[in-house]
Amino acid sequence: MKLRLLIIFVAMAVAACSSARAQTGLTSTPIYGTVTSKTRGPISGVSVSLVHPTLGRNPPAFTDAKGYYFFTNVPTGQTYYIEAYWGNKLLYREKLDYQGGSVPHNISLP
Repeated sequence: MKLRLLIIFVAMAVAACSSARAQTGLTSTPIYGTVTSKTRGPISGVSVSLVHPTLGRNPPAFTDAKGYYFFTNVPTGQTYYIEAYWGNKLLYREKLDYQGGSVPHNISLP
């Protein structure tokens, strides 16, 4: 129960920070998607990170009850890696060339 509350709190904090960043004039559209398992369907509580080789790691997004995640204010014209973690275990990593716009990126796990 405490872990679930912590995850909810962190997700709300990330959303608040994203909103504050949007008000400072940064303009980018989101990268979004769902994390699903072939056997379980949507997975909640997965930490999804957007990693740039030089700029570093964005604050993680946590999937909601429907497995949904999103990132806002992402600089365009860059190559990123999208990583999905359960705790500290890396479950998924894939390269993404982000040129702007609204980009869906669904993550399918075994």
